Amino acid sequence: MAARTIADADDYWNRYYHDTFIPGLGTEHILAALRQVPPRDLWLDLGAGSESLLWSVALDAHQLVAVDLDPLRLTLLRRYATSRRPRGAHQTALALCARDAGDFARRCERLTATIVADCLTGQPLPLHAGCADLITQIGLLGLAGGHEQFLAAWTAAHQPLAPGGWTAGANWNATRADGRVRLSAELYAAAFSSSGLTAQLLRRVPISGDPDFDAVWIYLGRRP
Repeated sequence: MAARTIADADDYWNRYYHDTFIPGLGTEHILAALRQVPPRDLWLDLGAGSESLLWSVALDAHQLVAVDLDPLRLTLLRRYATSRRPRGAHQTALALCARDAGDFARRCERLTATIVADCLTGQPLPLHAGCADLITQIGLLGLAGGHEQFLAAWTAAHQPLAPGGWTAGANWNATRADGRVRLSAELYAAAFSSSGLTAQLLRRVPISGDPDFDAVWIYLGRRP
């Protein structure tokens, strides 16, 4: 069984994103990587939590579909989108990406659906193959209990990706052996190879200021 996130929905947002996000934990590096993705039509954010709008600041996608196992996290996401008001972490991301509150409001309008589903089982997601030309996961696959589950979940996560589509994501490496997968370049290489994707970027960023994690792995890729 996969490990849970280290806090429930409200506590997680308040710990990491309530105000300006905590520097040094990799968020600024993730935003920089996401800005390399060209404009996309349909974006699936898997294991979205309530953070999809944060990552949307760096992306140019016409439609966003957020998928998560926790309905409360998706409720929070819809609430943030309905308000159209950037919270602390959103404001920091807007500044880093040279965007403004009006631009954020337009991104909120692009949240077209939320889907409750477990993206870590390795089972096919309730989505049509080839329906998306961008798939992201930020923090999801790092919850896998080992290499086998990571690879199975990765494969299932990318089945909806259309030819020519992009994938992007990041996962934090836990500092303690608490049932979470230990990430490595070799594991990501196996994941890309098994799903027929081509890596465009793979970077390990050491982090500080959080005793639970020592690094974040960030990647970009494409389906030929």
